[in-house]
Amino acid sequence: MTEQTSGLSEEGTVERSGSRTWLYLVIAGVSLLVLGILVLAGVAVYVRYTDNFTRSAQAELRKLWKSAPLDVADTTAARIAAGAPVARLIVPRLGLDSIVVELADMDDRENLNRGPGHVPGTAYPGTEGNVFIAGHRTTYGAPFGRIDELKDGDEVVLVTADGRHVYTVYDQRIVEPDDMSVLEQEGEPRVTLMACHPRFSASKRILSIARLEGQPSR
Repeated sequence: MTEQTSGLSEEGTVERSGSRTWLYLVIAGVSLLVLGILVLAGVAVYVRYTDNFTRSAQAELRKLWKSAPLDVADTTAARIAAGAPVARLIVPRLGLDSIVVELADMDDRENLNRGPGHVPGTAYPGTEGNVFIAGHRTTYGAPFGRIDELKDGDEVVLVTADGRHVYTVYDQRIVEPDDMSVLEQEGEPRVTLMACHPRFSASKRILSIARLEGQPSR
């Protein structure tokens, strides 16, 4: 009788131990799920905040650009102040229509958060050289969020006081973040659009390059 009671006791202990293990696993699973939801909610709030910031900045830049659009024929790097509107950028494939802002340098995140940014020292729309424009891919409106979808033959349009400067995409490449050769000004008139790559990472940079086609149109 004593041995039978002892056996039942051991079985009960095993069952209770197994129940506690499952309970701990359920609690851990629920905790991770709640944590994941909170993280995603935080990311969503942050993205929405940055998008609203850029939307407001773009509205301000558009007003400034309409009142005094860039005159390419009368442009020097010294005359374009950081934060000033440079051109209207239209990329049909991406559904993009934004005002490009002049950056102080490659590290000018303050102005880059306002929209696509023209890197000083590179060409201006419609001129000889390489018009270099950087843009966010995931936050602050993500103007270049779908840059990887650009294909050969797609149009990139830059509008200034001179008219519409139409460029045609002919190349896309992935480079290292410190590859400064992308800023080279030699060669045919072109525009280079740059963003981080892959999405949600800054380990590389993706470039879409388009050549200037003809004279500006109205």
